[in-house]
Order: sequence, then structure tokens, then C-alpha cells
Amino acid sequence: MIDQKLILYSTDYSPPVRSVRVVAKLLGIEVELRDVNLVGGEHLREPFVKLNPEHTLPTLDDNGFILWDSQTICAYLVDKYGKDDSLYPKDLQLRAKCNQRLFFNGSTLFGRLRDIGRPIYLGEYSEVPQRKIDEAYDNLNALEAFLENDLFLVGNQLTIADVCVALTIPFLLIHAPLKDDKHRKISAWLKRVSATIPFFDEMNAKYPEEHRIFITDLLEKNKQKK
Repeated sequence: MIDQKLILYSTDYSPPVRSVRVVAKLLGIEVELRDVNLVGGEHLREPFVKLNPEHTLPTLDDNGFILWDSQTICAYLVDKYGKDDSLYPKDLQLRAKCNQRLFFNGSTLFGRLRDIGRPIYLGEYSEVPQRKIDEAYDNLNALEAFLENDLFLVGNQLTIADVCVALTIPFLLIHAPLKDDKHRKISAWLKRVSATIPFFDEMNAKYPEEHRIFITDLLEKNKQKK
């Protein structure tokens, strides 16, 4: 139990938000959730923009210290509240490797999701172009290579990199499903992450399927408009 008040501005459907929630729970930290209505544009108005000029979720308020970007928040929480450094190693090389995996998630994997998803939301895609799917598979192939010799993304123990990537990947698989002959290690790793974090599926399992249905409906509506 901590004596400071941690507030997380959030929305349930966001993988980055849920990565922070998973890490907080792993650390035994109590976080007060404050839902931000994205559909209503609450994130684009005061006072939220004053709190976070990038108006992104999640945003953390740690007793007046404001921080955003889910991966940065996860790292901060482990550094400040972790009983040890297992989730975010202090060893220079292991931390560098963990950071590399985190940056890969934020810029490449989640970036790919935005690249595919935004034109769907804007009504520009009634079908995802094959080149976008091929690019997603390039990213999955790289992730498979990361797991060539290790059980997790940074050696053989769970880190925040595993949490963040494991929450992004199921959404990418909506567009580029795993191939049995090429992605066995990713498939085994996803099961391993779920087995290592007892509450992982309970917190997260329903959202990728709900998003798949949402995306399928949007694509169909976009097709009907053309």
C-alpha cells in the first residue's frame, strides 16, 4: 500500500491503458481510474489538454507529477514502486534490450495498428490493402526472431516489454493472423505471458474480439458507402 494518490486517466478499450493497469497490479499498486470519454471529445478539451497537451491516454497523475505514454509510465512505476527490478532490469544491457522491445512496440507494432486503423475509422478503407497486411507480417516476423532463443522478450523472465507487446499483438492479429509454420514462438510466448500473469486473461481477453467485430462492421459500412 502506498500513501500517495495515483490517478490514471484511461479508457477500457486501449491496449496502452491496460498495459499500465496490468503493471500496476503486478506491483500491488492501487490506481484510481478516471475514464475519459474519447467519443465525446473530452480528451480534446480543457482541463484534460492542460494536463496533457498531447491529449493521449493513458495519463498518470502521481500526487501532482503528470506523465503520459504507457511504456514510460510502466517503466516509471517499476522504478519507483517495484520491490525489485525484475520487470524493468537495472542491468545496463538488459535495460537497453527491454527499451528496444518497448520502442519496437510503440513505434512499429502500435504504429502499424494506427496505420491500418485510421483509414478504416475515416471511411477510406472498405478493405485493408494487401501491402499493409504484408508490412504487418514483416513486423510479426521480426518479433518471432526476437523470441528465437528466449522464453520472453528480454531473456527468460517477464518484463514490462512482454506486457506491452502482448497487449498490442492480438489487435494486429485481426489483420494479420499468425501462421502456424512461421510464428510458433509468438504463439507459445503469448500463452506463456498469460500463464505467468494469473489475471491477464480476465483483464484483457474480451477486448480483441470486440474490436474485431467493431472493425468488421466499420469495413462493411465503408463498403456500402462506396
